Amino acid sequence: MWIQAQQLQGNALHQMQALYGQHFPIEVRHYLAQWIESQPWDSVDLDNTGEEAKAKCLLDSLVTELQRKAQLQGGEDGFLLKIKLGHYADQFKSTYDRCPFELVRCIKHILQSEQRLVQEATNASSGSGAQAMDTLSQRHQQINQAFEELRLATQETENELRKLQHNQEYFIIQYQENLRIQGETDLRHL
Repeated sequence: MWIQAQQLQGNALHQMQALYGQHFPIEVRHYLAQWIESQPWDSVDLDNTGEEAKAKCLLDSLVTELQRKAQLQGGEDGFLLKIKLGHYADQFKSTYDRCPFELVRCIKHILQSEQRLVQEATNASSGSGAQAMDTLSQRHQQINQAFEELRLATQETENELRKLQHNQEYFIIQYQENLRIQGETDLRHL
């Protein structure tokens, strides 16, 4: 879903960006996209305090995954990312350790909102896609019609050219015949 969410444009993109902030940085979503989408966020019943252990387990897993991802970063570009991801791991631990339900609520909201935005964009592009296909089809027909007109005009020009070539050959033959006859006539007069 994150791959599709990254394709959003215009207002949908701004709405998606507004989902993120200090409470859940977009960088965390980006670098842990697959991991986040594979976790059972929906299995946690936010109204049942007995499920706080599940939420705490998800928080601890998220922090561990951030730390693991931070450790994998290397090189010049990876240095800053390593620091950022490590900072986010500490931030999540301190912010959500006493209220892990809030993390689950936040991530559920983000995932549902992203899914809705992607779905709306897909539906909108399908609708405009049908219009685009109609327009493309009309344009295609116009091009085909113009092509057919050009083909007929070319065929007509070829026929005219053949007639002219035939007339030219006939003229050359007649001219040469006239020259031969005139040459014979001149020889007789001498």
